[in-house]
Amino acid sequence: MGKIRVLSEETISRIAAGEVIERPSSVVKELIENSIDAGATRLTIHIKQAGKTCITVKDNGCGIEKDDLNIIFERHATSKIYRFEDILRIKSMGFRGEALYSIGSVAEVILRSKTPQSETGWQIHVKNGTKSQPIPVAMQNGTEVEVYNLFFNVPVRRKFLKSDATEFRKIIDVFIPYAILFHSMAFVLFHDRKKVFDLEPTGSMSERMSRICNVEKNFLREISKRALDNSVSIKFILGDINIQRSRKDLQFIFINDRPVYHAGISFVVNDAYRNILPSETYPVFAVNINLNPQDIDVNIHPAKKEIRIKNESGILNFIRVMCEEILSQKAQPKQPEISQYFQVSDNIGPYQTELNYENLAQKTVEDQQRIEIKKQDFRTILADSKFIAIIFETYLLFESKDRIYLIDQHAAHERIIFERLSLQAKNGKIQVEQLLVPVCVNLTPQEMFTWESGGNIKLEEMGFQTTKWDKNTVAIHAKPVDIKNPELAIRNILSENCLNLDIETLLRKACRRSTMAGEKLSEAEANELKNQILRCKNPLTCPHGRPTIIEIEKRFIEKQFIR
Repeated sequence: MGKIRVLSEETISRIAAGEVIERPSSVVKELIENSIDAGATRLTIHIKQAGKTCITVKDNGCGIEKDDLNIIFERHATSKIYRFEDILRIKSMGFRGEALYSIGSVAEVILRSKTPQSETGWQIHVKNGTKSQPIPVAMQNGTEVEVYNLFFNVPVRRKFLKSDATEFRKIIDVFIPYAILFHSMAFVLFHDRKKVFDLEPTGSMSERMSRICNVEKNFLREISKRALDNSVSIKFILGDINIQRSRKDLQFIFINDRPVYHAGISFVVNDAYRNILPSETYPVFAVNINLNPQDIDVNIHPAKKEIRIKNESGILNFIRVMCEEILSQKAQPKQPEISQYFQVSDNIGPYQTELNYENLAQKTVEDQQRIEIKKQDFRTILADSKFIAIIFETYLLFESKDRIYLIDQHAAHERIIFERLSLQAKNGKIQVEQLLVPVCVNLTPQEMFTWESGGNIKLEEMGFQTTKWDKNTVAIHAKPVDIKNPELAIRNILSENCLNLDIETLLRKACRRSTMAGEKLSEAEANELKNQILRCKNPLTCPHGRPTIIEIEKRFIEKQFIR
């Protein structure tokens, strides 16, 4: 008997549903898109237990007629396309008719809807793929969908859902791009009966982005550009140098009014910012691109997360040029890296001196001396070194025997403070100082949710005393003595999706660029910093892996001058 079997319809349905519905945020995404396609001007979402227990999405759109309720949960039932060619010029958010079918395959769903032409609304109940007959209900125009017990019939998938905090952050990550793009709509989001967002319509994307991301509107520049041949028009909302993030969490890309991920667009916009932002920081931006629908393919990913663009290289180049033009109006240019122009090969060529036994003997002596020095611990050599100067107000220059050392004072200070705080935490005695005036920190919704979900307790374990100032702000009342920039430290910590991390890992994040305020050191202070870094357990890198000390041999310098 053969081994190959045709899967049952129930198994096929659940596999297909898994391609579209990966987690609670996938349900929220599909239902938001349906409401937008229905022409809604107001959207209200209620979430319970991060969507694991219940997701309710209610809108005031055009509604669904009674006759359509009988087939709306069938696979590939859609009003958006009639033939294959329609996919090539699709303008709606959804089009394949898989959203409700997929949700109904892995959850219990109650859908009620009313059109303006109908005297009453109609309700249908779906569970495990089985539909009830529509029954009349009293309701206002629009549609309300309730999704209960997601993955109740796929326990393996439910088992792999993350914590409530992580899953709800995923929902916020889905919610925010739609709320920014469709700024003329009202969006309301509740989680466990607590109102998280209440967004009234605004006049521009930048206004909505400012409010929802909790950034100053004055720091956002909204500009529209169009190609000369009118093949592409783009709206840019670019944050200036005053908004710097430790990760790419406030970057949004839209193509034909659809939130998407596109690695190429993300790269060229971030690369344009490298002229004005320091390394390891990321900008805030939104890019809304409008193309001919026939120039894009939105059907390459089951959840429509990615998109394919015709003439992609030309559009990416246009985006790069426009971003650089907009950002250069007030930005200072970045100095070019010059190291590549000063590399000299070991093979000196025509400048090679003629080899003789006397030169060879001298070289052998020098090599032997170098080997003897190498046998010494670098700590011993650096400890005996002489301070020469501070370069670019950042690098400390020391000379010792036949080599020089460069110490990055900021990276070294991070290592020193990190090890000091780690030791204090291990002993349960982090040294804290009270602030005479609280420092208020504006948080994004994701950061505030992390703070409320146990982040405040973790911060207290690390020596920070914080309270909620208002719905978007926390106040810092005390901080570890060695942290010079408590606001940046707080952001570094709360940028994590989950704070179930050991105290050492969190301290490593807190120390990132927040331990030194750019002081100009005296010779005595420079020597003291050198001595402190040498006493560290791991002195050669900062807590995040960047080098703290660079050693340059005299021989290397002589090669550059062809000596």
